[in-house]
Amino acid sequence: MTGGKTGGHIIPLLALAKKIDKVCYIGAKNSLEERLCKKNQITFIAMDLKNNHIIGVLKAMLKLKPPKIDKIISTGGYVSFPVLLYGILHHIPIYLLEENVIMGRTNKIFSLFSKKVFLTYPLEPMKKKYKVVGLPTLTDSLSYQSYKHLSIDILILGGSLGSKPLCDLIYTLKDKYRVCLVAGRYYEDYQSVEGVTIFNYVEDLPNLMLQAKVIISRAGASTTYEIFSIGRPCILIPSMKTSKNHQYLNALYFEQKGCALLLKEAEMENSIKQYIHNILQNPEYRLEMIKAQSRLIQRDTCEKILKELGI
Repeated sequence: MTGGKTGGHIIPLLALAKKIDKVCYIGAKNSLEERLCKKNQITFIAMDLKNNHIIGVLKAMLKLKPPKIDKIISTGGYVSFPVLLYGILHHIPIYLLEENVIMGRTNKIFSLFSKKVFLTYPLEPMKKKYKVVGLPTLTDSLSYQSYKHLSIDILILGGSLGSKPLCDLIYTLKDKYRVCLVAGRYYEDYQSVEGVTIFNYVEDLPNLMLQAKVIISRAGASTTYEIFSIGRPCILIPSMKTSKNHQYLNALYFEQKGCALLLKEAEMENSIKQYIHNILQNPEYRLEMIKAQSRLIQRDTCEKILKELGI
């Protein structure tokens, strides 16, 4: 397995890894994927990728000495580049998993050499080797008990890397609503704010989501799919600094499908309270959003992928 930097690349592979007996994850040294693999007791090989220039990628590929590999599955990102090159040179079957509504740069390049491309959502044009299977998530062990002691109106998520603009929303909302914030790398800046429940990182995030009436989030692939899997009304405020602007395109696609509300970051300060009010005061609207989410996701994704892999 390979793919990294953000939770959108990593979490689906971790969910899949839990279903496989013999699995090895190859990623960047001192990275989020390394920390999560070690925490989940998944064999990890660290590459020294100080930059994503082609020379650095080639050096990393030449230094790779993995155990015997039968298949490679990748979620993309520059971290996966040397591993996929290694696979091509050693004639190892390559499988790709695309999390977003638009194919990432690395996946687009290596789709030419892959045996199968697993999609979370239909892409245009659909090629014969593409198959829509949904996205593996860590929602298999849901429990309403984990955070039952919390009473949450609004849950704010900044993605695996954290988001200062979304963290700042607590000052706008905390006097009117019971707010919970997952702050990520900005935790120390907000941990002393009174009247708000604040976490640094939550490994069983879907269980925390279950306690919220409304979720405010970036529009990363893994987090949004987890929201839809458990069925929660959500407001998506996409980062506009992502590769190929995929978060905005994700959020736009979800809004068009009726699964979420899209709010641009530049407009959130003036509009967020009205968006929340519209959701909380309209039970029928909330129900329709949850129904739309249910129609968009697919079940048994891990099993579908494993079947294609012959595992």
